Amino acid sequence: MEMASTCSIDRVLLVLESLQNSFQDRYVPVDVRVAIKHMKFLKTFLMCARKWSQSNDLYLESDNVVKKVSLPSFLSCIEDTFHEYEEDIHSLSLRSEKDKQEIENYTIGSYYSMFRKLVKQIKSLKQEIIQIYFALASSRSLQSNSCMTDDELLEFIDLILQNLADLTNGCMDWKISESSISAALDAQVQALEAKLTFLKSFIPFANMRGTADIPALLLAHFEVVALNAARLSYMCSYWYDAEEMHNPQFYSMIYDQQQKIRAVDFHVYEIYKEVLRATRSSKSLHDRMMDKQILNNFNDSLISCLWELLCCSSSFVDSMKDEMRILYAGLRFLRSILRERQQKMDEENEKIGALLCDAGIIICSPSLNRVKEGEVSFSESTEALDCYDMLANTNVHIKHFKEQISGSSIIESIPSFHGLRAPEVSKTSSRMLSKGKMPIAHEVMVGLDDEAAKVIERLIWGPEQVEIVPIVGMAGLGKTTLAKKVYNDSSITYNFQIRLWCTVSQEFNMKSLLIQILCSNGKQSRMDEELKNLNEHELLHKLYQRLKTNRYLVVFDDVWDIKVWNELRISFPDDKKGSRIIFTSQSSNVASQVEYGGKPHYLRPLSEKESFELLQKKVFGKEDCPQALHGLGMEIAEKCRGLPLALVVVAGVLATIKHDICVWEEFAESLTSTTVSDAEQCKKSMELSYEHLPYHLKACLLYFAAFREDEKIGAKKLMCLWIAEGFVEIIEGKRSEDIAEEYLMDLIGRNLVMVSENRSIGGVKTCYIHDLIFEFCKGEAKEKKFLQVLRAYVELSTFNEPPNLPRLSICSRGRDFIESKLFCPYLGTLLFFGATPGYEFDLLNMSSLFCIYKHLNVLNLEGINLRLKELPTEVESLLCLRYLALTARHMKFIPPSVAKLSHLETFCLNSDATVSLPDSIWNMKKFRHIRVSFDCIIPFSSNENLSTLPNLDTLSTLRLCLDKEGENILRRIPNVRRLKIYNRVGQNTVCCNMSRLECLESLTLRSCIFFNLLEHVELSFPMNLKKLCLENLGLPCRKMSLIEQLPNLEVLKLRDQSTDRQNWELMEGGFPKLRVLTLEFANIVEWTETDPDSDDYFPCLQQLKLQRIFNLGMMPACLRSISTLETIEVSFCRGSVKFLVREIEEAQKNYGNENLKIIIID
Repeated sequence: MEMASTCSIDRVLLVLESLQNSFQDRYVPVDVRVAIKHMKFLKTFLMCARKWSQSNDLYLESDNVVKKVSLPSFLSCIEDTFHEYEEDIHSLSLRSEKDKQEIENYTIGSYYSMFRKLVKQIKSLKQEIIQIYFALASSRSLQSNSCMTDDELLEFIDLILQNLADLTNGCMDWKISESSISAALDAQVQALEAKLTFLKSFIPFANMRGTADIPALLLAHFEVVALNAARLSYMCSYWYDAEEMHNPQFYSMIYDQQQKIRAVDFHVYEIYKEVLRATRSSKSLHDRMMDKQILNNFNDSLISCLWELLCCSSSFVDSMKDEMRILYAGLRFLRSILRERQQKMDEENEKIGALLCDAGIIICSPSLNRVKEGEVSFSESTEALDCYDMLANTNVHIKHFKEQISGSSIIESIPSFHGLRAPEVSKTSSRMLSKGKMPIAHEVMVGLDDEAAKVIERLIWGPEQVEIVPIVGMAGLGKTTLAKKVYNDSSITYNFQIRLWCTVSQEFNMKSLLIQILCSNGKQSRMDEELKNLNEHELLHKLYQRLKTNRYLVVFDDVWDIKVWNELRISFPDDKKGSRIIFTSQSSNVASQVEYGGKPHYLRPLSEKESFELLQKKVFGKEDCPQALHGLGMEIAEKCRGLPLALVVVAGVLATIKHDICVWEEFAESLTSTTVSDAEQCKKSMELSYEHLPYHLKACLLYFAAFREDEKIGAKKLMCLWIAEGFVEIIEGKRSEDIAEEYLMDLIGRNLVMVSENRSIGGVKTCYIHDLIFEFCKGEAKEKKFLQVLRAYVELSTFNEPPNLPRLSICSRGRDFIESKLFCPYLGTLLFFGATPGYEFDLLNMSSLFCIYKHLNVLNLEGINLRLKELPTEVESLLCLRYLALTARHMKFIPPSVAKLSHLETFCLNSDATVSLPDSIWNMKKFRHIRVSFDCIIPFSSNENLSTLPNLDTLSTLRLCLDKEGENILRRIPNVRRLKIYNRVGQNTVCCNMSRLECLESLTLRSCIFFNLLEHVELSFPMNLKKLCLENLGLPCRKMSLIEQLPNLEVLKLRDQSTDRQNWELMEGGFPKLRVLTLEFANIVEWTETDPDSDDYFPCLQQLKLQRIFNLGMMPACLRSISTLETIEVSFCRGSVKFLVREIEEAQKNYGNENLKIIIID
């Protein structure tokens, strides 16, 4: 009977899990997944219940009614239930092996009702199982012997932990993320996991320490803890049912019962203490590695328990808190020793085990837990004072152990050091670039024409089959620059139908790499979310379909390992069309190992003449080097040994020092040929360049180490971070953003930072640094104690936190970050980046984070998706916060208490919902940037005393009506420069005067008019406006004169029915400064000018972009003769539009404009 009670469910569960694993998740019917989930919880119950199947009858009480239940009969009933379905489910599994479509379409057949019936029958057992768990726990608590052996109890705990994991890892219903109490419930699940994990680690640890048999009373207590945890997990598994969903009483009951569960309760604490104090037996270690793992697991559990105490440390006096933090650091040190040292561990294991025993006695002390929970005060508890003495002694012992194995000078916490802090920014430097020397965005290329010609010839005229062309050379030699030059060459764009690009780097994630490739042609920007929802297999297939039947060129930049190609090559079809793949790599081994690999193209260093030419162009631009400095320039260039990166970095220094013979001679002497040869070339150049930086720019440069390698960093985000960190000097009369932009342009001018993309109205949109500069910054930041960078769980878990760490950047899986239990209470900056760019780890509870990091100035958690509708009120404890960036896809409310963050300057929230900001936000006078990805509502107060946000620079996206009330809200942000508005349309009228926003430079107006027209329009724009984007506004073409008259407008984007279907007639003299015009999905039929013979139209137009234009039948004649026109880009338009563009191209050639670029994308 004992085994029979589980055999049927085991067999059915095995078949269903096999069925689930044989298909991609989207093919598995939801009823199968639900059945598997409930059966896992049922299996846990059966595993424990069979141990009591021969015991006396149980008495279950419900609603004051007592019912006697025979456990063997109940188990037999469950067995019969699953036996009934076993044959049918096995039959379904056999059919699925033959025909996958059978499963995809099974819902229209008989199997649908079978699974629904099975799940219904499992649910019918719910109340009885919960009551049986309760009855068993009650009966065990009255006994002093255990029913389970150590191994059986560990197996039971493992099953419960698996069930709890299912509650938090997405197996539960999606509705959980919508509940207002889900985060609190998740916290209770995590608390249960911690208690069970402690027991799971303690039992093997006690056995390893020489306890032959754990005392029966202690083991019986552990059984009760496991039974109660199993009962709560079973109850939570039904939480999403209608009767439990959104039920605060249900959560309160779970919370109360979870709090009553204690891994080590007061009545067994003395036994627990005696077990830990037991002398280890003299038997030799039979498995050193197993002992090490047992020690490590128990240590991890102690760290977790102590971390919880530290999070609630307000109940303890300062001296106690200090000792607890020392112990916490000591346990993390032991963790690093256990994970890193592999030899001579016998004696050390013995000492570590003794230290963990002392720590375990302290951490589980009932007196400490009573103080934590507020039952008694620390000073009133004699036991707590005794615990303090033991804690101090244990810390001394750990310190002595540390000194014995490592030497006190070898392993030490990083001392308190806030290098490169804000006070120093006032020390401005004469080396600051003048405005006249602000750099241009495009790269200066020297000596690559012959190299590019050779590569292009191989790409175009090689064999018909797919071939890989590896470009190989040392770091900083210009491999990426050459690949870009080839990739953008007109002969390549003409010969290859598809061109794609990705940057691989040393650490890469396959899924994010595939998305990067698929999006690199610029067509997929609106499909990012769709691609993120696909798995690797589906993305590989999508890439294959994209490339199939086309001649393609794909560039893999910065390849370090052949593994990336081995995993991706299945997606590259060989249709004998002459497709090509470029690899850039430092390793010739990578090039020689690839399938389809051609002969590597080894990139040569620059000649002495080319080196001087590059140096001259980077220092003097279009001017020649002064004759007096010519010889010194040649000498300096020669010492850089033909390495482009070394040359441009050195040029960055020369551009900022005085152009004087003595100064250049001194600099040339510092560049000896030995110090810049071979591997040290760039390093020496970077060190010199870094040393010549003003103090404030050193901090700004080192900050790049906080980001991922090769990451394209948003310039606005970077500058906001610099300001929040205090790197940017405060100058009266100047905006901090403008000063920060000068800093960035200075670093670009010194060739330390590179431009990835420019903004349409000038300035840098994204930027990055070279791999070698990145490594230099990372090493320098660590050495100067400026910034600590942690990657992946290994570094997170073994990191020994210094007491006053200024900045911490983490790039890892979200779960690794949470489980690492970092405790840096005086941390100033915390930046978290997910291991996979663009993917967030779901987190339901972050209150502990707010409780710990109360001294933060900067908090960036955009890589973690906070699954809450409302920002936790605990955020108000971060009183020093100046920069806050979060991702919370379902967040809708920000509490009024956020106004307590009086220093907050930047608030970024990635949400997919409309977010309501509190009225108290008007009191946050230091606000500079508010960015909400979807849109936000700010309440309008009718009080006479209307406060404003005088420093607000950026606001997006504000949801309001373009009427008088909306106008009144806009008056309260008088100095805003970048503004995005979503027009809440009540009627088809727009009446809003924005002319008072005199500082406004960039404005986006989005609405939901669609195919309706605005009947009444009264809009006035500020005269300083440089960029205007209209989306779905339905503006009548007759009102376009409002825009054409703007004297400073440089960029205009009309998107998604932003105008009506009428003809657009250009006003003579309009758009005096317009450089970029984009029409996307616009319903303009005829686009003309008032006087075709006049040349007073678009005098500055450089770029015209037409996207998804289907009805346009006429374009202005002036476009045929505009001399400034550089590019016309046509994407997904009808053939008639392409014909009009080709006519313009021909006319431009007749006017002598041979350089007009026509780009057509289908």
